[in-house]
Amino acid sequence: MKKVLISLVALTAFNASAGMESSSKVRFAGDSEYSSFCKAVVNDDLGMLKRSLRSKVGQVAASSNDVLRKLVSAEGMKCNGVDLIQFSEQREASQVSAYLKTKNNA
Repeated sequence: MKKVLISLVALTAFNASAGMESSSKVRFAGDSEYSSFCKAVVNDDLGMLKRSLRSKVGQVAASSNDVLRKLVSAEGMKCNGVDLIQFSEQREASQVSAYLKTKNNA
């Protein structure tokens, strides 16, 4: 079951090839259950990211911190072909990027 969840998360994709300069030009392609993580980065919305993490407790892992660790792992989800941390840096999502880096190093 654990490998299935990790595989599902790894298959999640975010297609932002239409343009990185505007959130209105970003389109999601993939498992819509995980789109909120990429949207949180696009909008630099830390509250949305935390709500998304809490919504996956019990499905992906036992706590928000464990959900985050799985999502940012090498086998975790991707936004625009890169992991959440890299995507937040590319999008200059300073609040989300700082949170992800802090929690990932904890």
